[in-house]
Amino acid sequence: MDVFLQEHGKTIFVAVCILLLVGVAYAVGPVISKAITGVVTSYTGSVSFDKVSGMIH
Repeated sequence: MDVFLQEHGKTIFVAVCILLLVGVAYAVGPVISKAITGVVTSYTGSVSFDKVSGMIH
């Protein structure tokens, strides 16, 4: 077992770190997505498309 850990210890460590990062991203992703959606909805609510199209023309 010691030889196995000496040979593959860094690989196992990197794999565990990647799995942890994926797990954190999976847990935090929906929260960030809801926050961004809330900001975008409030922004589009305050800026009407008539004003935007008036600026374009």
